[in-house]
Amino acid sequence: LNEPYKEVFSLRTFGELSFKQIAELFGKTEAWARVAYHRARLRIKEELK
Repeated sequence: LNEPYKEVFSLRTFGELSFKQIAELFGKTEAWARVAYHRARLRIKEELK
């Protein structure tokens, strides 16, 4: 995964941070964090096919 997807996915999955906390770290909105996480999951699923 490319950045920021890799970091967003890691923070959410392994760091157990909320989308709000991730958004604050990146200086973005909570919606941005949700979309980045969703896109990261889709890319991982595609790679595992």
